[in-house]
Amino acid sequence: MISIARCTNKLYYSDNSLFRVKAIVSKIGNDYVELDATVAYPEGGGQESDIGTLTLLDGNAIRFIHARKMYGQRANIPDFPDIQTGGVVEHVIHAEDVHHLATLTKGDEIQVSIDTLRRARLSLSHTASHLVYLGVGRIRPDAVAWTLGCHIRPDGARFDFAVNNRFTPEEVLAIEHIANDFVARGSAVHTYAHPNHVDARYWQCEDNVMPCGGTHIGSTAPIGRIRVRRKSMGSGKERLSCQFDNARFDTASFHDGRCHNTLAGILS
Repeated sequence: MISIARCTNKLYYSDNSLFRVKAIVSKIGNDYVELDATVAYPEGGGQESDIGTLTLLDGNAIRFIHARKMYGQRANIPDFPDIQTGGVVEHVIHAEDVHHLATLTKGDEIQVSIDTLRRARLSLSHTASHLVYLGVGRIRPDAVAWTLGCHIRPDGARFDFAVNNRFTPEEVLAIEHIANDFVARGSAVHTYAHPNHVDARYWQCEDNVMPCGGTHIGSTAPIGRIRVRRKSMGSGKERLSCQFDNARFDTASFHDGRCHNTLAGILS
């Protein structure tokens, strides 16, 4: 595994509502820019990455369409078997904007901004997925032990399980009911770091705690009614997906300086 000395300061952990920050260019690749700090959450733990813009001193904006974490080091932390700490975040540039990289130099100061509505939707989706997962844990604990993976999108989420016994319609309804009970209670959601590793994060809702480094909203209330659906993915593989068509977003306020307040209201 490649190990490098430099590390990106992951500001999305220190302030979940921060959407714009100045940073220094650490490296320029063929189609990406690495910064010394960023507010862009990279793809990880099943959650899709943030997208946004890098604004140069001359005012030109370079769009980035993906953020990826590279060169992390395996930490071997109990309860976090696959986590890698440290590393850098690379901002992958839109193909039409790659030519702007020729104007950049290592050490340049730029401004990195994220699509705040996408971040809010991903955070809500990730929180909703945890509520569904808690339902699975209560109704089908055998499935939790054989979780294959998940995918967190702005408009929904899914889990895949390696189980021989399919989820029955009654079990799916019971899981949905448990998830919606959390929503109805408007339970507070907290995220915090492992005492010895800032990149190892926990998610907590009521008395439920699980390892998770994704972004989340601060309350279950904005999620609205969660709908859970089951799909067979072949012999010994089941998929549960969730949607939340009644989620509450104030899209009119996601513009210019007002978006910080709106994002903070949804996430905190």
